[in-house]
Amino acid sequence: MGNKVMVSLLVMPLFFLIQSTGFAVDGEALFVKLTCPTCHGQQGKGMFRDKTKARYRLKKRYRKKLKEVGVPASIIKKLKPLYKKKFKKEEKFITAVTEILGQKITRQYREKLIAGAGKVSYRKGDPIKGFENYPKLAGNKKIYLYTQMKDILEGRRVNGNTKAMLGVKPFLDANKVKDNDFKAIAEYLSKVK
Repeated sequence: MGNKVMVSLLVMPLFFLIQSTGFAVDGEALFVKLTCPTCHGQQGKGMFRDKTKARYRLKKRYRKKLKEVGVPASIIKKLKPLYKKKFKKEEKFITAVTEILGQKITRQYREKLIAGAGKVSYRKGDPIKGFENYPKLAGNKKIYLYTQMKDILEGRRVNGNTKAMLGVKPFLDANKVKDNDFKAIAEYLSKVK
């Protein structure tokens, strides 16, 4: 009977220690729960655009650009019905141009029309503005990731975007996030390809 009591006394603190973190020690779940993807992207791969944003127009300044790239004034004049329209997709713009100019002329000037009337704000795969300098965490060594998290949160590292991570410190403290939780996150991220 004495042995059972002794084992219980040893196991109980371990049980409470495991429960005290507020989270299960699952690196991927912690990474998401602690809002890390907000700055570092899904699976720590960075914040990148998932689609291309472009527009095609024939406003006054675009007409000048069309002339600069070599579209004849006579063709630009024929495109007057499109001057106030906006197109989000290249295909729709070219379809509208083809309806006015016909396939042969559109094919002949297609690239120049796209270059003169198009403006690509961003392309799929481009970094999201404001997140260009946030590190990609995926695939780094576990010890490096763990050390960086600890150094930032303990004030030893204060360069770059460390202030953003310090912003979640009250949340981490309130949820009693411990070293093992940071190690679990580092372990998870180190295995992401």
